[in-house]
Amino acid sequence: MIKTKILAVLALLAVSSAVSADNGQVVTVNGNTVAKTVTKMTFEGDNVVLHYADQSTETVDMGSVVIVFTVADAIKALSGEPADAPVSYYDLNGRQLKQAPLKGGYIMRKGNTMVKLIKK
Repeated sequence: MIKTKILAVLALLAVSSAVSADNGQVVTVNGNTVAKTVTKMTFEGDNVVLHYADQSTETVDMGSVVIVFTVADAIKALSGEPADAPVSYYDLNGRQLKQAPLKGGYIMRKGNTMVKLIKK
């Protein structure tokens, strides 16, 4: 029962954090903040195995782990580009679009900077 609740909360947090480009996770184990990035979680009975970006792992009781994700609430300005620089959008084949698509992949150009974006 506890495992199901924790899995549901972690799934909701993971979905809400998918839009964040930065590493917006704060991992706490037994009340101590971990200075590593969790890349994967697996489960062994009532324990969770935290797989970190540095290839290390840690197995702890599921109830002792708290993972908090920050949620992006706005698109950050492209650094180095003036705020009033014109923005144009292109599909992944390079054809110019009239506006950003509601979902899917596209390329945004602002000034001299281009970024590939995916909306779900």
